[in-house]
Amino acid sequence: MNVGQRSQVTAKVMGYALLDAVGMLVFASGLMWLARHETLFIPGFPTSTSTAVLTVVAGIALMLWSAARILRELAKTPRDREPA
Repeated sequence: MNVGQRSQVTAKVMGYALLDAVGMLVFASGLMWLARHETLFIPGFPTSTSTAVLTVVAGIALMLWSAARILRELAKTPRDREPA
C-alpha cells in the first residue's frame, strides 16, 4: 500500500467488526459474572464461575480472531481483493 492511499472498508470488514463487537459483549458478560455474580444481558447466563471463565476466554478468542481478519483484509492491495 502506498503512503496516502486509503483502504476501502468492505462488507467483509464490516462483518468482522460486528463479530468483534459480539466478542466484546461475550467477554463483558463473563467478566460481569466474575466481578459481581450478576448477568449482563441474558438472564441466567452465565450461571457459574466455570461458565463465566469459559465465556471470557471465548470472548477474547473471538475478538482476537476478528481483529486479525480485519487487519488481513485492510492489508490487502486492491489487486488481491475479490470483485464485489
